[in-house]
Amino acid sequence: SRIVPDLDVPVAVKMCGSRNRHHLWRRELSLRSQCRAHRGRDSMASVPADTLFVAAIVGATGTGKSQVALEVAIRLGGTIISADSMQVYKGMDIGTSKIPIAERRGIPHALIDVVSPRHRFSVAEYQKLATDAIMETYVSGRLPILVGGTGLYIRAVLDGYEFLPERPNANLRSSLRRLPKSELRLQLATVDPVAAEEIAVNDVRRLERALEMHIQSGKLPSVLKRRQHGVTWRSVRIGLRCDRRDLYRRLDERVDAMRAHGMEAEVRGLLAQGLSMDDTAMQGIGYKELVGWMCGGIGYEEAIRLWKQRTRNYAKRQETWFKKESGITWIDVTDRTLSDIACEVTDIIMGNAAWGCHEK
Repeated sequence: SRIVPDLDVPVAVKMCGSRNRHHLWRRELSLRSQCRAHRGRDSMASVPADTLFVAAIVGATGTGKSQVALEVAIRLGGTIISADSMQVYKGMDIGTSKIPIAERRGIPHALIDVVSPRHRFSVAEYQKLATDAIMETYVSGRLPILVGGTGLYIRAVLDGYEFLPERPNANLRSSLRRLPKSELRLQLATVDPVAAEEIAVNDVRRLERALEMHIQSGKLPSVLKRRQHGVTWRSVRIGLRCDRRDLYRRLDERVDAMRAHGMEAEVRGLLAQGLSMDDTAMQGIGYKELVGWMCGGIGYEEAIRLWKQRTRNYAKRQETWFKKESGITWIDVTDRTLSDIACEVTDIIMGNAAWGCHEK
């Protein structure tokens, strides 16, 4: 027998079956009453912190985060806030796996197509924009769902990392850029081995930035990076993972799909706009390898091999990063349907929610 009238059952409960239905529905009534108390406020300053709630779906590239988040957003009336360091760039669509607007099924997406590929986008900028997006989402009566695999972006938003304001010093940056990657790493390891260990092997920009921070402030970058300020919301973090062999198969197939959908034309278009390997955005996996081929540095087959290999390496680094993060509820997505995964994620969010309301 039904526990509640079907007409009034929220989408999340109807679509995810009868498990804990009564409990979820009672929670839903409570959340709606909270929403009515706060609806229409222009400022977040007067909203009690324990009513602000953010759901985060994280994990390695290729685990299906974007599609799962879309299904969850449909069930819970959510807005997706991207936490992907490449999806912020306009005109870089295929290689960053953006869901086309026509396939977003009316769900709002934020922090996608934010800046030009020429822009040197920073995590501090992301933190501010994402914070604004969360506040706007809450005021609109929707659930903020932070989705992505850029671990530092997730940490910056949910843990409230405090970043030093950038004070550009053209001479200092020029001198650092003249140093080879090995020398940058050696210098950083000498002053701050913790920071050097945390930065990926080929991430020259972060090596330069870490040294720049140290030279300008006289402090250790690893310590500065961990400075925190209070955040005004609670959160639940859900991680998606799958069998390593299955993940690598998915990633190889995704590279082939990107090629079939016009990745080469996308890269040629960016080059025609005057972008080059000197632009941070063009260091993205897939873009960098195809530019190397188009500029005659490597052969086509080698470019594809490197693209696939570096994608797998990146996924492995993401797994390592998120394994070190505390408070993540993990879901194994191997051999499971999208609907099944989305329902489990929905149940976890509903079990932790205190986010106000998702009436549209």
